[in-house]
Amino acid sequence: MRIGILGAGGVGATVAGAVAKDKNAEIVLIARGETKENVLKRGWILESEVLGDQVIHPALVSDDPAEIGTVDVLVLACKSYSLKDVCDRYSSIVRDDTLVIPFQNGFMAAQQAQEALGKGQIAHGFIYCLSKIVEKGKVVNVGTLLRAGFGFPDGRKNERAEQLAAMMQAGGLPTIYTADILEPIWAKFMMICGNSCAFLYYDCPSGGILEDSQRMAFLKGTYDDLYRLAEGAGVHLPEDIQERYLKEFAEMPLNSTSSLYRDIKDGVPRNELEQIVGNAVRLAREKKISVPFIAAAYDKTLQTML
Repeated sequence: MRIGILGAGGVGATVAGAVAKDKNAEIVLIARGETKENVLKRGWILESEVLGDQVIHPALVSDDPAEIGTVDVLVLACKSYSLKDVCDRYSSIVRDDTLVIPFQNGFMAAQQAQEALGKGQIAHGFIYCLSKIVEKGKVVNVGTLLRAGFGFPDGRKNERAEQLAAMMQAGGLPTIYTADILEPIWAKFMMICGNSCAFLYYDCPSGGILEDSQRMAFLKGTYDDLYRLAEGAGVHLPEDIQERYLKEFAEMPLNSTSSLYRDIKDGVPRNELEQIVGNAVRLAREKKISVPFIAAAYDKTLQTML
């Protein structure tokens, strides 16, 4: 199976670290610049408590669509704000039967990939991996929170998707392939969007939220907003999910934040505010669903960025 992985960060390296253990996997890393040079020189380095420390040697490392040719699977492991651009650039490597799996944050990735590519078998996907890029071409997984899943909400059969899920699972990355894929996607979205909104609104890490009952009420309000929004989108989340996430939040290290919050605090011009929070606000307007806490965090963040 020829597997293209677009993006050499935490997500890409995690997927590669699992599938590289299968002798039938031909990994094509789509990367450029210093990342490409480092991987060509020394291999793709992954340090992971779950998957094991390893040096991955892709069959090909390239950023040239003509050199890459077509792939059986394309894993989109770039940031969500880059999704349209990379789909436009690499559309020629996708055939009608190519399995395409977007692993971006949010709930819009599959739709955006479909609109940009106009071909391929576009699955919906999610992945949990706490990772950091130590240097170009070297990734460290932090902790044991590692799992992934993908599927087609219309329930279609896809033998290649079944094989890939089995390959990832056998490689040590817990993976599900299911038609009920929208529920775990929205469950993850509730956590990352809700937490980010609280960090952004109060401009503090988790400890600053936990020490104030009003701030904790705001956090719960974001979860409630997203629960209603999921219901409006036809996705039924577990009834106890808000309380479960509040408990998990309370167990986080007191200096915890989200990557979105850190990017905005650091003035990173390209960040995922629109993909994570903005899309929630726009869907709520479209569905005429009240999301006062999410909207308040979005509006305040936009004002601070001006």
